Amino acid sequence: MIKRLSIRLIYGLVFALPLMMITFALAQASDQQPQASNPPDLACTSCHESFQKSWEQGDHGKATSDPVFKESWEAQGKPGECLECHVTGYDPETGTWQADGITCQACHDAAAANHPLEPMAADRSAKMCGECHTETYFEWQVSAHRESGLDCVGCHDPHGTGLKSTDAAGQCASCHRGRASNFAHSEHSKAGLDCVDCHLSELDDPTEGHARLDHSFDVRLSTCNSCHAYQMHDPAEVHPENPTPMPPDAMASVDSLSVVAEPIPVSPVGFATLSGLFGLAAGVILGPWLSSRRRGK
Repeated sequence: MIKRLSIRLIYGLVFALPLMMITFALAQASDQQPQASNPPDLACTSCHESFQKSWEQGDHGKATSDPVFKESWEAQGKPGECLECHVTGYDPETGTWQADGITCQACHDAAAANHPLEPMAADRSAKMCGECHTETYFEWQVSAHRESGLDCVGCHDPHGTGLKSTDAAGQCASCHRGRASNFAHSEHSKAGLDCVDCHLSELDDPTEGHARLDHSFDVRLSTCNSCHAYQMHDPAEVHPENPTPMPPDAMASVDSLSVVAEPIPVSPVGFATLSGLFGLAAGVILGPWLSSRRRGK
C-alpha cells in the first residue's frame, strides 16, 4: 500500500514541478517594465505652431513628464495600465508606445490625402475624453450641461486643456448671461464669490489627482455648509415653516463608494503553486495507469 502511494506521489511530482516552473516563468515574463519607443516625426507643428505651443504647456503635453505623475507611477512599480492614458499608442503586449504625452494622433484621425484643403478629422465627443477622464465624464453625465448638449470642448481647449476663457466666471457668463448679470448684484458676489466657488466645488477624495473638481455642477450641501454651517443651528423660529425643498444631490448616492485606481498585483508564486497542485493531482491519478503500461511492456 505504501509502495503504491509512493509511486503515485512520484508521478505527481513529475507532473507538478515542470508545470510550476513554466507557469512561474510566464507570469514573470508578463510583468516586464514598459519602454518608450522613438516618437514619430510629426508634421503637424510645421503649420500648427500655436497649437503645438499650447499643447506643450497643457496637461496633455505633460501627461508623461508631469512630476506628480512620475512620482506616483514609479512608487507603484511603473504599471503599464497608467500608460493607457498618459502616452500615445501604448502597446501592452510589447510594453512600448509611440510618443510621450497625449499627442495629435490620440484624438485626430490620419490626415486626408488633400490635407489641408480637407480638415483633419477629430473625435470631439465627451465620450472620447471620458476614455481617460472617467470620473469627470461620469459626473458630467448627470449634469444640466449634458442635457443641453454642452460637452467638454464647449468649455475646454483640447490642446491646452485649460478653459477657453481667461477666467472660469467669464466662461460661465458666455452662456449664462442673465444669471451672471443678476449674480453681480447678489450678496455672494459682494463677498467675493463667483460661479465656480459653488458650482465647481473640490471633491473630498480625488482619485490619484484626477477629477479634482465636481463636474456635475450641482451645489453640494457641504459647499453651502463651508460658509453657512452656523445657520444649521439657528433657532427654529428664524427658518420658514415650509421651506422650498432643495433638489437632490445627483452625486450623493456615490459619495460613499470607494474606487481603487490600480488592481492589486498577484504574485507569480500563487499561479505556480496552483499549477503545481493540478500537476500533482494529475500525477497521482494517472500514476497507476502509467505503471501498468510500463509493466505491460
